[in-house]
Order: sequence, then structure tokens, then C-alpha cells
Amino acid sequence: MKGKTSIVMLTYNELHLTKQCIDSIKRHTPSDQYELIIVDNASTDGTKEYVRELKNVTVIENEENQGFAKGCNQGAKKATGDSLLFLNNDTMVTENWLPPLKEALFASKTIGMVGPVSNYVSGPQLVQPSYTDVKELSSFAKKHTAAQKGKRTYVHRLVGFCLLVKRELIEDVGLFDERFVYGSFEDDDLCVRSLLKGYQLQIVHDSFVHHHGHATFRANQETNLSALFAENRLRFLEKWGMDLNLITPHPYFASLLPKEATCVLDVGCGAGATGLELINRQKVEMYGVEEGELKANIAKAYYRDVTQAKVEEYPWAEKASFFDAIIFSDVLEHISDPWQIISQAYMSLKPDGVIICCLPNMMHAEVLLPLMTGDFTYQDMGLLDRTHIRFFTPKTMRALFPEAMFERILEKRIDVHIDQNVQLFFDEVARIGEALGFQVNALSDEVNLYQLLIVARKKGGTPSE
Repeated sequence: MKGKTSIVMLTYNELHLTKQCIDSIKRHTPSDQYELIIVDNASTDGTKEYVRELKNVTVIENEENQGFAKGCNQGAKKATGDSLLFLNNDTMVTENWLPPLKEALFASKTIGMVGPVSNYVSGPQLVQPSYTDVKELSSFAKKHTAAQKGKRTYVHRLVGFCLLVKRELIEDVGLFDERFVYGSFEDDDLCVRSLLKGYQLQIVHDSFVHHHGHATFRANQETNLSALFAENRLRFLEKWGMDLNLITPHPYFASLLPKEATCVLDVGCGAGATGLELINRQKVEMYGVEEGELKANIAKAYYRDVTQAKVEEYPWAEKASFFDAIIFSDVLEHISDPWQIISQAYMSLKPDGVIICCLPNMMHAEVLLPLMTGDFTYQDMGLLDRTHIRFFTPKTMRALFPEAMFERILEKRIDVHIDQNVQLFFDEVARIGEALGFQVNALSDEVNLYQLLIVARKKGGTPSE
């Protein structure tokens, strides 16, 4: 484990919470393991006077509230440790909180930032606590961290309420972007910049830090938290064109990947959320194809290789019999010749390799009922996404995987159930069609099918010309 950690803490009023936080640090952290740097943003409730009297603490006093990003940057510039820990003053650390964080941070050169779990935080760092009073915090934290000992999760995003960062990352990536004013999204921004430099982020499940949540914002009566969040979210979107909170894995692919698959191609991988879930589940090397430059570069932090290209431009021939599995996540409907892509993917699979894909069903009532009235209007998303250039029914989805090449080993329905009257209408259409000799007996069922997941295993031989 590396040496001293520089704890950078901002204060703005809420003296009683600051005292609780500092007391918890002193109680649960050996003094030779850290230095404490406090940046006070013009408190008026006695906080300044309190921190001035603390021994062995570096204090920076601002005459005006400089906001979270700038205040943290001021403290970071005074830090001497080989790691910096940005800690909100409305937190309480618990027994053995720091060693697992440092152990995780320095376990690999590629890991740049880590964070604990907490009772009050957005995203996967959240733990549902059993305690309702901080008097019960210690026993809960001890039990929880013992049960989670050694557990780590790779993520795209860590929340800045308690964030441990390598000094070399700060020197490489830079400090917080001060355009995010008083707080929110400056931590998301630092995460993106770190990923783009190839650093990885981890949640450390055996470190628990209690968080009161937004105490400083509440203390500042002039700050409208909702408005501040909205403004900084807009700044983030203007800078990056995406929201980290919306980078989520496909909800089904991880459970469908064979446990023995160790080499996986993620076609249309985006920023790599699905691959990241797979990496957290099993030992696997991820490869990706992604047209968007920013998303491709973010995915590279975790994937062994990402090719920035259209699917049709991927060098399939260079990967003959290479992959255990190929994932097509909402991809095939966006390309002009999905049949040719499946044929090329077949050649890139190892014997018994699998393709996992998800396709939208044009037989769903959302499409079929308007079509019967002459309406086929493209939308910004959904089954009639205007970027779709190929359309499939369950029958034509299955035809993508010819029996000479593939064995379909699993189909999983994603249903979006329709209005009862619409269902009755299609039931009646099916009944009349059957009476007239038309093969529409599956209609009543297929109008509820929104997407179909297919897992197809490669057979021997070569695809037909």
C-alpha cells in the first residue's frame, strides 16, 4: 500500500456535520496515513473559527463561496500525498474505511479513481442501509464490509462525495473543471476525462462511508439545487454530448453469454456498458466496434481493443475463428445488409461460438395497427426509429440464422402488452384469417412481442454463397 493520503474537504456552514466528519476521520484513520486540508467557502456559523483551532490541519479561507470545483482544486494544489481523497463534510467514515480504498487504487497501474459504497449516493454505489440512526452506523458498516470483503466493481462513473484519486491521474488529466460552478457534474466530467486517458474506475464494496446528502446546498439558502443540477447538466451535455447516467448495459446480454466465453466482440458497443457488466461477471476479454469517436475512446478504457468504424467496415477477415461470442445490440436493423454481416460474423466465430442479438418486431401492434390505416410514420426512437433501414418479423429474424450455419439455442421474448381492445381486434382478425385459410394463427401473440433476443450457435462447415 502506498503512503500518505491527502484528504481535501470543503466547508460551508453546517458546523455540526463538519465536526462529526472530522471526529470520524480521527477515530478511524491512523494519523500517519493522511493529511487533512480544509477549504472554507466563507462560512458564517463558526466553522472558520473551529477549523483554525485544529492541529495538524492545512486551512484555506475564502472570502467568498468559490463553489465545489474551485474549492477542491485549491485544496488539491496544497496536497503532498500520493493519493488525494475528495471528501464531503456531510459524511462520516467508518472503521477500516481507507485501507480497502487504497488497496484497490494501487492494485493496478490502470486504476485511477475509486469510491466507497454509501447510504446516500446515486448509481451502483448505493447500499440500502438497515440503520435509521447514526448510532447504529458502526455495527452496520462492520457487518456489511465484512460480507463484501475484496469485492470490486468496474464502472464508468464515481460520485464525488468521497473520491480517492491517484496523484498521477490529477497530473495527467487535470483537476475539476470549474465551469461546473457550485457543484454537480464536475465529478462526472473528471470521470470522462480519466476514462479517455485510459484510467479505470472502481467501486470498493468493503469500504462504507455514511453520507447525509446535500447538506452544504441546503445550508446555502441562495442556491436552488434543482436549477443548479439542470444548469450543470446542460453544461456537461454541451461539453460531451452525452449523459453518463444514461450509459447502461443491455439488460439481458450478460445473462445470455456462456460462462465459458472468454473472447467476445461487442458490435455497436457504445461506451462499453454491456462489456463492463460482462467483465464484472466473468473473466473475459472484450473487443468492440463503435462508429462514434467519443464512445469508442471511452470503451477503450476497459476493452482490449475497440475499432472505431461502421459495422460494415470491420475487418472480419482478420478475425477468422477468433471469438467465442459476438453480440449485436440493436445493430442489425441499422445496416443495409445484415445477412452479409451475419455470414462474416459466422466466419469470425470459433467452433461452437455464439451470436447474441436483439431485434425489433415489426408485427407489434404499435406498428401494425397504424399500418393498417395507412400510417407508417418514423419516430425519434422505438420500433419506427428513423435510423432503422431494415425491418424484421419473428420469421425473418430467424431466417438471419440459416440452419446450415447455425443452431438457434435460445429465444427470449421482450413483450410490451397492448390495450385490451386492440388485443381483441387482432384476436378477431386471426380468427377470421384462419377461417379463410390464411396462416395467421400466431398473430394474437406476435402483436405483443416488442423485441426478440436470439442466441444462435455456430455449426461446422462454411456458409453458402
